[in-house]
Amino acid sequence: MNGPHSSHALKAINISDFLHALIADACGRISFFSHIDTEKLHICISSNRAGGRGATFGKVVPMKFKGGEEILHYRGKCYAMPKIEVNSIRILYIIYFYIPRFTDLAPIEKIRVIFHELYHIHPDFNGDIRRFGKNGSVHGKSKKQFDTQFEREVISYAEEIRNTPMWEFLSLNTSEIFKNYQKVLSYRMKTPKPIILDASIFR
Repeated sequence: MNGPHSSHALKAINISDFLHALIADACGRISFFSHIDTEKLHICISSNRAGGRGATFGKVVPMKFKGGEEILHYRGKCYAMPKIEVNSIRILYIIYFYIPRFTDLAPIEKIRVIFHELYHIHPDFNGDIRRFGKNGSVHGKSKKQFDTQFEREVISYAEEIRNTPMWEFLSLNTSEIFKNYQKVLSYRMKTPKPIILDASIFR
């Protein structure tokens, strides 16, 4: 891979594929994430404004409900998440990363965001998110405390890949990515929403 200031642009990069490969590598190296089947993850890129207050770096969308349930009964209606397949494999989680906010982060901060989203995945890998307390809080007592759960793994993984092409690409900011590659590709998808089912089929 050419460096950030190279005048020779490479042909193409698919950011979604790169991040999927990095996640697969991390889950293979770190026992903390060994429960994750990366073939059932779909990595998408979305857009937000640089410097926006409260802007998002990433998010994970679970494709099942609490406890891995396929159907949610709520206020007299039945809901289901749309079934999404990639290469004939049903996707259980879609992870979104946001350009340029995510891609403008320092390399280790990108890893921290990635691990944050991976930690949201339920330990049973059942299509639900990890939940805390009686109310099923997403981050537990606080997001700061949530992030401490995998900080050691962030530092360790950053050291393991520091002299690799993965780290080199993570070191590129948004403008450098577009300067280094003639074509920048990604997978994009609107956030899946629950759909209302015909309740009569459950009677």
